[in-house]
Amino acid sequence: MTQEKPYDFVPFPAGVSRRKPEGHARFVHLTGTLEVTLVAHRPVQVASGFLDVVTVQGQEVVVAQGTRRGRVHILPGSSLKGAVRSLVEALSPSCVRVTGGRSRKALPAPLAPCSDADRLCPACRLFGMSGRGRENYGGQVSVEDAVMVSGQPVLVRTPLLWAPARSPRGLPERYMVGDRAVGRKFYFHGTPARGTDARIAAGSGSVFETRIHFENLTGGELGLLLAALGQHPGYPFLLKVGAGKPVGMGSLEVRLRGVRRVGEIRSGGRAGAGGQYLTGEPLAEAVQEWVQAAGESGLLDGEALEEVHRILRRENLSRPSPEGPY
Repeated sequence: MTQEKPYDFVPFPAGVSRRKPEGHARFVHLTGTLEVTLVAHRPVQVASGFLDVVTVQGQEVVVAQGTRRGRVHILPGSSLKGAVRSLVEALSPSCVRVTGGRSRKALPAPLAPCSDADRLCPACRLFGMSGRGRENYGGQVSVEDAVMVSGQPVLVRTPLLWAPARSPRGLPERYMVGDRAVGRKFYFHGTPARGTDARIAAGSGSVFETRIHFENLTGGELGLLLAALGQHPGYPFLLKVGAGKPVGMGSLEVRLRGVRRVGEIRSGGRAGAGGQYLTGEPLAEAVQEWVQAAGESGLLDGEALEEVHRILRRENLSRPSPEGPY
């Protein structure tokens, strides 16, 4: 019997909504910081480059090279940012930013990457764009490295993983309907599969803390970002980050501790009065308001949100992962 694939697809939007971003020269919308805790529900591979595996009393354990004090383990902000960007793209009328050369011809033409800094889709406005020549935009969201505050690296052995088989058209046939790609691919959460491939990862239960900075976002744009972090009250989900996604690795919960909003920016460039720090019930009410604004403004696609929730919901942690080389 053919084993069920550990992924599914979120259909592409009908088109891309592009407009000029607010930019960084003046602050007219929401600016501030999301204070975030990340909890690993499955091992998350952190390729730090300075760890050894040694045998102690017959058990393989992970140790840091050398004895220098102050060493910390992190989840790179770039890894988290990439995972969240892929979700923002799936949940909104955004372009498909990164594809292989042979795969691009399988994309619907309207989804071509943004190349004009004055006409950017929601994902490129939030996370930036690198286009032709001098057409670049820095984006309005930045993510700090997440520092491990609890837990430790562990040695995980998974089945061997191979790149997807290619067809003459560039993408595997199961990714296609006719001559067009089905949609964006996301892996289900699942139980860890065991194999012979050794990986060093942050163990299940590890806790990280980070901050996500945003500037000049409308309420709807902030709501889209929060929905992509799994914070929509009606459609919560866990992220998938790092390596080993097909075999039950990389399931990461985002817990929003607080939102710090900067007050009105005065003409001299200094933050004025009116700043807020939201936690508890006021934070929950603000999140509800922002995600509702995202839906009402057309930034958040309700059907796409339902599909992402179906694939990434917490309940799928008990879903079996493929055994053997994959």
